[in-house]
Amino acid sequence: MRQWWMSPAASIMLFAAFGCASAPARAPVAHTPDLRSRLAAADALLRVGCFDCLTDAFREYDAVRTTARADAATVDAATAGAVRSALLLDLRERELGMSDDGYLARARTLLADHDALLTQLSPSLDMIGAMAWRGVVDDAQLAAMMRLASNRDAWHALFRAHAGESEFSAYLWLTVACATGESARLMQTAPDDLTAPFAAFRDAPLVAYKMATCVGPRPPGRAPAAMDADAIVDVARREPRFVEVGYLAGVRSITLGHLEDADADLRRIYAWHPRWPAVTLALASVALTAEDFDGALDFYQKTLELSPAYHDALFGRLRALSYLTRYEDAIQAADAMLQGPWYRGEALYWRAWNDMQLDRNDQAWTDIQSASKLLITADVAKLAGIIAYRRHELDVSRAKFEEGRKMNGDDCETGFYLGLVNAELKLWQPTVDVFVTAASCLERSRQQITQEIATIQASNTPPERKAQKIARRERQLVIETRRLATSWFNTAVGYFNLSQNTQARQYAEKVSDDEQFGERARELLSRLVK
Repeated sequence: MRQWWMSPAASIMLFAAFGCASAPARAPVAHTPDLRSRLAAADALLRVGCFDCLTDAFREYDAVRTTARADAATVDAATAGAVRSALLLDLRERELGMSDDGYLARARTLLADHDALLTQLSPSLDMIGAMAWRGVVDDAQLAAMMRLASNRDAWHALFRAHAGESEFSAYLWLTVACATGESARLMQTAPDDLTAPFAAFRDAPLVAYKMATCVGPRPPGRAPAAMDADAIVDVARREPRFVEVGYLAGVRSITLGHLEDADADLRRIYAWHPRWPAVTLALASVALTAEDFDGALDFYQKTLELSPAYHDALFGRLRALSYLTRYEDAIQAADAMLQGPWYRGEALYWRAWNDMQLDRNDQAWTDIQSASKLLITADVAKLAGIIAYRRHELDVSRAKFEEGRKMNGDDCETGFYLGLVNAELKLWQPTVDVFVTAASCLERSRQQITQEIATIQASNTPPERKAQKIARRERQLVIETRRLATSWFNTAVGYFNLSQNTQARQYAEKVSDDEQFGERARELLSRLVK
C-alpha cells in the first residue's frame, strides 16, 4: 500500500491555513460617543437666541439626538433642546413676518414619543399657536387672536410663574405679556413686575432682544412704545449675529421718511434671508413711495409668492399696476381682491379708476357707487364727481365735488373740476368763487412741485430713480400749469357774465398770451368797457 506523506514545510503551511480559518472573528468594541460638548455648544446658541443661532442649535440638537448609540439621557436632552429651539424659531418667524418653515409642526413631531416633555411644553405649544403672524390677516389669524384673548389671564399666571427657569421661559413670558398688552400696562404702573420674574436672565441676548422689540421707552404721561430703537441697536452691537434687527432698522427708517436708508437696510436683509414676506412687502412700499412702480410691482409679486394671505401686498400690487397704466391687469387684480373680504372698498375704487381710464364710464360709475358705501373719503367723492362729469351728469357731478371739497378743501383738482361744472351750468357766481380759490391752490401746488424737483435733484437718490421722480413731477407741473390757465380764463368769463368788468379784465390779461386761451382772452378784453 502506497504511503501518503507531506513535507515538513507543507504541513506547516497547511496547519497555518487551517488555523487562520478556524479562529473566531473579534467583534469591534462599541463606544458610546461623548456628546456633552456638542450639547453644551447647542445650549449656548439657544441662549444667544439670534435667528441663525437658533437654526444652528436646532440642527445640532437634531444631529445629536439621532447619533447612533447615544444614551437615553443624551437623546432626551437633545430632543428637549430641539423642541425649544424650534419653538423659538417659530415665534421669531411670527414676530418678524417671515415665511412659515413649519417649526411648530416639527416641535409637535419631536414630542410625539416623549410624553413627559409633551406634558411640560403643551401650554407653550398652545400659546405660540395663538400668536399673530406679522402682516397676515385671515380667518385663522382671527381665530388665534380670539384664543389668545380667552386664555389671557391663565397664560399670564402660568408663564410668569415659570419665567425665572431659563432664558427660554423668560422669552415665553415676555411673548404673552407683549401680545396681550400686559407689558405696556406694567411698564406704566409697575415695571418691576414685568422683569422681576426673570431678573437672572435679563442681560442674556435672547431676553434683551425680546425686551427691546417688545417694550420701548415710556415718554412722560404716555404709554411705552412698542419698540426701543436704542436698545435694539445695543443688542446688535453686543451680539452682531442678530442680523434680523436690520429689518427693524429698515422699518424705523421708513417711519422717519428716510427711504434710501430703509431701502439699503432692507435689501441687505433680503439678501441674507429672501424668504421673508414682511421684508419684500416693506421693499415694495419703499419703491411705491419712491415712485419706482416697476420695482414695487416686482416686490409685491415676490411677497404674494411667499404669502398669498398678505392682503397689503394684493392692494399694493393693484396700485402699482394702476400707476404703470396697465389698466386691464389692474382691473383683473381688483377682481381677484373682490373674491375675498379684505380691502373691498379700495378694490372697487381702483377698479372704477382704471375703468374710467379706458372710457368705461358706466362700469366705473357702478363701482364707485359701491365703493362709496364702504369708503367715505374725499378721493372717492372726487372720483365719483369726475366719472359723473364724463357721463354728462352735471348736477350729480357738482354734488360729488362739493362733498369732496368739504372733506378736503386743499385738493386743487376737486376745486378745479367743481369750477368747470359750475361754468358749464352757467352758475357764474359759484364759478368765480371756486375758480379764484382753485387758482390760488394751483399756484401753491406749482411752487411745491418746483421745490420738490430741486430737492430731488440735490438728494442722494439713485440716478435712475431720481430721473423717474423728476419726470413725473415735470409732467404734473405741465398739468397744473394748464389747469391754472383754465381757471384764470373761466374766472374772467364768470366775471364778464356778472358784469364785473374790472375783475374780468384782470384775469383775462393773465392768459392773453396763452397758446390755448390767448385768442379768446383778447376777444373778451375787446368787449370789456373800461
